[in-house]
Amino acid sequence: MKFLNTNALHNLLNTLIAIICGGALVGFDWTMFGVTDRSALQISGAIALAKIIVNAVRDGPRGMVAPPPSEEK
Repeated sequence: MKFLNTNALHNLLNTLIAIICGGALVGFDWTMFGVTDRSALQISGAIALAKIIVNAVRDGPRGMVAPPPSEEK
């Protein structure tokens, strides 16, 4: 049963990583929210780990290393 669009979830997680790491909002001061450089790295690392777990649950470990399916024209 597929109840979650994993591509949309990956896009959301990528956006969160970009925002938190400062690539998207370089001039924004996250320290007023208590987010230091170290904690931003830890948060983005946790989000990246979540992406890997989503792939492992969706495709299984074997599916994560399998070549992508060929395109048919």
